[in-house]
Amino acid sequence: MKFFVGFAICFSLMLPALASAGVVINEIAWMGTEVSTSDEWIELYNSGAADVSLDGWMLEAEDGQPSIALSGNIAANRFFLLERTDDETVPGIAADLIYTGALGNDGEKLELKDA
Repeated sequence: MKFFVGFAICFSLMLPALASAGVVINEIAWMGTEVSTSDEWIELYNSGAADVSLDGWMLEAEDGQPSIALSGNIAANRFFLLERTDDETVPGIAADLIYTGALGNDGEKLELKDA
């Protein structure tokens, strides 16, 4: 019974933080595509109820490469697509931002930092 009460308290304390989480890294294609290993892309998702300006935000790898200065807006409950080098990586979907710098294939720690 103590475990259940402790879990319920911890879970209820976490709900506001989860509900206001906002923008998260949703998906990463770190190995590229069948066409080219350089066709990497990263998808952000805004789980919040309001649009978010990404101006001044950074997406940075722990080792410093890539270091992507973000800009633009991500609408509430929508995705934001970053494509490496050009807008040819994900056919039929326009990139929201083009970035340079490769993701490591042996593991990469990325941090999404707001302004």
